[in-house]
Amino acid sequence: MEDLVESILDYVRSDYTDYAIMINGEWGSGKTYFWNNKIRNKIETMQLNGKQYTTIYMSLYGISNLEEISKKIFIETTQLMDKNLRKYMNNNNQTTIPEYAKTGIDMANFFGITQNGDRLDYSDFFSTEDKVLCFDDLERANVDVIDILGYINNFVEHDHIKTIIICNEKELSTKLKSSNIEMKTFIATYLLDKEGDLSKTTDKPMVEKIQDKIEYVFDKANDYERIKEKLIGETFEYAPEFSYIINGLLMRYEKNEDLIRFLRENTGLIIATFNKSGTKNLRILKHALNDFRKIFEMVNKHYPNTNNRVLQTMLIFTIAVSFEIKAGKVTKDKFINIKDNEEYKSILVSSRVLLMDNRQFYIKEFDNNYYYNFKSEYRFFKFIEIYVRTRIFDMKVFKDNMEVIINTVDTDKLPGYKRLLTEEYWKINDDQFDKIIDEVIEDIKLGKIRLIDIVKLFAYFSYFIKKGLIRYDSKTIKSIFFQRNEHIITNI
Repeated sequence: MEDLVESILDYVRSDYTDYAIMINGEWGSGKTYFWNNKIRNKIETMQLNGKQYTTIYMSLYGISNLEEISKKIFIETTQLMDKNLRKYMNNNNQTTIPEYAKTGIDMANFFGITQNGDRLDYSDFFSTEDKVLCFDDLERANVDVIDILGYINNFVEHDHIKTIIICNEKELSTKLKSSNIEMKTFIATYLLDKEGDLSKTTDKPMVEKIQDKIEYVFDKANDYERIKEKLIGETFEYAPEFSYIINGLLMRYEKNEDLIRFLRENTGLIIATFNKSGTKNLRILKHALNDFRKIFEMVNKHYPNTNNRVLQTMLIFTIAVSFEIKAGKVTKDKFINIKDNEEYKSILVSSRVLLMDNRQFYIKEFDNNYYYNFKSEYRFFKFIEIYVRTRIFDMKVFKDNMEVIINTVDTDKLPGYKRLLTEEYWKINDDQFDKIIDEVIEDIKLGKIRLIDIVKLFAYFSYFIKKGLIRYDSKTIKSIFFQRNEHIITNI
């Protein structure tokens, strides 16, 4: 990381540059944080030839026209313009107005600022060698990227202002290809039809023909590469230093002594869960930790003696669900219909025994990924899932979940059939396993088990018999299940 910082500072220190530099990295990876906390202050404390540098930062997020960029620069640099502009130019042999200065003049006119004597020092305003421009979120602007880069090139090529562009080139490439896709498809189809290629029989699918034509006619990616080659001298790949950034994220909780102690003790869990998400989006992690603050405070307030292992699992689950939902990896309905931890574990166990549907497969992958090498009997918290998904902290669900947690963290207190449905059967001790099997059979005979659970249990028992794990045979088991639940077993 320090090497990257020094490379950027070397660019700023260079006597003469006619190019900008780019910092490229994924969304939410901490690029802006890096600029604010690692680069900006160091630039502003540098002195070169007796001058101290000034940084001007502009986010292009949501910018809809180039004038808005000019407005931002003007607001950052000056508030007054006066009538002595020509006098200053004559006295200092200034024959042309730099592009940078034009921006301020245009904006002064735009804001209707009146001329008022000698209040503005134009020597400061015309100075460009001590300015460093930073344009962030290039891919999020609502203006054509080619136009923005052309606009920035005025500052770089004509005024030689040090300029840093921060962006996500991966998303930029996607944006260039996907803009106005309906119009492009229509024109490409029309051209193929006029050329007689639309009705020709070939091995190439129609969709591929249209896509090829779109890329041939509307290849803005090439335009981008051409102007980038002209404007950008160096591109630096930003790879965040997670331990440094996460430490910065945790500092915001310093006032909550219990929370910050818990988070610092479990920094390893935070980093491991973050890495398992498969993204580098620190913005989502920041939101997840903020959500966990609320969860931690509510648990400590209403259930102060909650087991530390449960709190650790809550931390993992909050971060994991946040990434799964907010990073667009899954649709929200993957979790909506799971009502509690018991059902979650039931789906998880059945995915190892029964044929898997899509939801079973997803839950299995989710659990294997985020809870790998982390043993916890309670791994799904409905109140957290609702909070992350809807932003509503449901007190009823919270209290229902916590009461169950308090009473069932010790799985030995669970009925045998629930242990069979919610635990990995191979983790149950052999002596306990045989006892649980007998207990389940007895409960079935007495009609104590819900019909929906009986269907699942019958599938498990059939699997156990096939694998030689229990002493009963298929005929005996089917007879026991059949006697109490004839209308169900008949359809299995």
